[in-house]
Amino acid sequence: MARKDARLLPVIQWDGREFLVDVNSRQFRNVNDAHDSIGMHSPQGRAIVRQMQDAEWRVFAVDSSSQTDSAA
Repeated sequence: MARKDARLLPVIQWDGREFLVDVNSRQFRNVNDAHDSIGMHSPQGRAIVRQMQDAEWRVFAVDSSSQTDSAA
């Protein structure tokens, strides 16, 4: 399967970990651990959003784990 629609997502630091800010899936996804994610509407996710409101995003990462194309 070929990957398609790679996206450039902002990265934030929270609790010593780096998370991709994935608005489409409404999650903060750990850059180094695919099984570690925080929902944006969870209490912890809302705290992260509050922290981000006045911050300038300077680091971005490519998210190539989005949808796959089965035709390849």
